[in-house]
Amino acid sequence: MFYERRLGSLAAVLKEAETMDADAGIRIAGRFAGCSCYAFVTRFGSRYTVMVYERRPGRGGRLGRRLASEELEGAGGLKALLHEIASGRLEAFAY
Repeated sequence: MFYERRLGSLAAVLKEAETMDADAGIRIAGRFAGCSCYAFVTRFGSRYTVMVYERRPGRGGRLGRRLASEELEGAGGLKALLHEIASGRLEAFAY
């Protein structure tokens, strides 16, 4: 069974990131380096991994090339990066 929950604000995304398990994640649709993108956030201990992929046009929002891969210690760096990615309308889901 697959479960997703919509996250309505950047504050909700950060709260979810601080409490998520190692097998959970967050998917955010946004913009990075001038491209539409998907950012995937995972957590292991106090370290966060953010993988950013180009979002190809078309139905279903297929993934394109990898734009960035960041490993961050703590929520401070995560907040700055996610603020850049989700600067417009926030579309985020916890899974």
